[in-house]
Amino acid sequence: MAIAKNPKRNPSAKTERAAEAFIFEAGQQAIEERDKNKKPIMIRMDSGMIERIDRAAKRLGISRSAFIVSSAAERLERME
Repeated sequence: MAIAKNPKRNPSAKTERAAEAFIFEAGQQAIEERDKNKKPIMIRMDSGMIERIDRAAKRLGISRSAFIVSSAAERLERME
């Protein structure tokens, strides 16, 4: 009895686009769910402080917003 190889599957472009759309939608829904309870705020700070925050955030590979939020969370944790 000979074992035959399965033919190589070559998904059509339509199938690939459908899969990419599905993945994109799932990602969008996750972002919306994550950000549902977050509120935008506006703060004013010295441009030198912004530059320092941006450099530190870049070193950590996070956004400016994430750096500010994590810094505030750490400070609040120490105060409690």
